[in-house]
Amino acid sequence: MKASFWKALEALGASGSALCDWKHHLDDDWDACARFLKPTGRTAFSVIDPRQPKRRLTVGVDGDEDFVGYGEDEPSLPPVPFSAGDVAEFSPQWNPIAQALAPAVPFDHGAWETEGQMRRIGSLQDKFGHVRPVLLFLPGGHLGDYTVLLRSLSARTDSTVLFPSGRWLTADIENLRERNGLSFVNIAERLAQFEADPASRVPLPAAGGRPSGSGPAVRALIHAGNDLTWNQVRIEVNGSKMILLKAPGQEREFHFPPNVQVTADHALGMLMRLAADGEWRNPPLGSLEYERVSRAFRRLRQLLQALVPLPGDPFSKLHGAFIPLFQIRLHPGLEAEICRRTPR
Repeated sequence: MKASFWKALEALGASGSALCDWKHHLDDDWDACARFLKPTGRTAFSVIDPRQPKRRLTVGVDGDEDFVGYGEDEPSLPPVPFSAGDVAEFSPQWNPIAQALAPAVPFDHGAWETEGQMRRIGSLQDKFGHVRPVLLFLPGGHLGDYTVLLRSLSARTDSTVLFPSGRWLTADIENLRERNGLSFVNIAERLAQFEADPASRVPLPAAGGRPSGSGPAVRALIHAGNDLTWNQVRIEVNGSKMILLKAPGQEREFHFPPNVQVTADHALGMLMRLAADGEWRNPPLGSLEYERVSRAFRRLRQLLQALVPLPGDPFSKLHGAFIPLFQIRLHPGLEAEICRRTPR
């Protein structure tokens, strides 16, 4: 990942620009950065004038396939010919960008969000297990980008936000940093420092002025890096009010409070039922038990997402049943004990 890519993005915006404009700004780094762009299927409305790069030309059709750029305000200037490939519009690809940023910045990549100019692209986890979202802002290149940024940040708390450059960090944005417990990172500056001195890389800020009462009551136990997905996670329900969480290269224990009563709608009781049945079903919608049990199931889902901070829901829904995307089983000793106690 090159610092020049972020400078080009600031100059052109993320909504789409002509291929020749991207090549102009990226210059020698084009080959290294080309994979971060994709064609939109449109022709760019305007292009940089190669004769005077500070001026833009309007794109017009010239013949069946070729194009020209002409200055609407300076009709006396001769038009500049462009091929269809030159004026093909390209825009940034979020996922390849996030994947390349993850080891370079660094953080744990995950495709959490797919819409908007600001999206969650991963997570940070501190030594205490607190998981902090990593957000990326890609301005569209429009006059309203700053308003969009303010509105997006107002809805975010306890997060680390990556900006293409430091030009967005105004007084109003800094106020949001303090109020919402945010941390800000200038990507172009950080990557430029790293390119100059690879030993200068420092971890992203994993803590900010975290608002009181925010965050889950339990800490994350599984590190959500290396493109980990829910179907790679295994949960083993053990005795002694404990579950074993496993992922490739990781194994952690989570202990429920020793004095807790394990009922049918307690998280541990629900996990036992999931392990036995392979699915979970709430009572019928009109049932007197529906609200209580469905609320308990939501708490179980939140617990799992706190222990294993991965994108997406840990369950899929099929014909009214919640099917775990993770693997779950009873410890052989607990399974034998349940069978011994169950009347035949």
